[in-house]
Amino acid sequence: MSARYSIQDRRRFQRLELNITVYYQIKEPLNIKVMFGDKEIEAMMLNISAGGMGMLTKFNIPARSTLLIKITLAKMDKQGKVSFYGPMEVVGEVKYNVLEEDKQYRLGIRFIKVERQDQVEITNFIKMTLNP
Repeated sequence: MSARYSIQDRRRFQRLELNITVYYQIKEPLNIKVMFGDKEIEAMMLNISAGGMGMLTKFNIPARSTLLIKITLAKMDKQGKVSFYGPMEVVGEVKYNVLEEDKQYRLGIRFIKVERQDQVEITNFIKMTLNP
């Protein structure tokens, strides 16, 4: 990457930093899917945008893998009432995989399939959290 471009410059969507537990299943490639079967794997979502998310996992999932990810979002209104949306299922493609110091892998994921209502909820969740 050229020094004159930062990651922020390349982002089309505003990201919200957070720590939420998510669950994922590997759909492709088949050789990785066979290793895990249909097991749901727990991970930590580090950020989310309308177009994707960052995630921390214990497993080395290669770039270009396809994942089915289950996400539940929580919102708190001005009266302190918490409401939940989900779980929603999104399909994402791993765009990068970086080994972190604590033997976990940081994955950058681009959403490739999101139901229309889920997309609206993600966008509203980000807007309401950043601009309460």
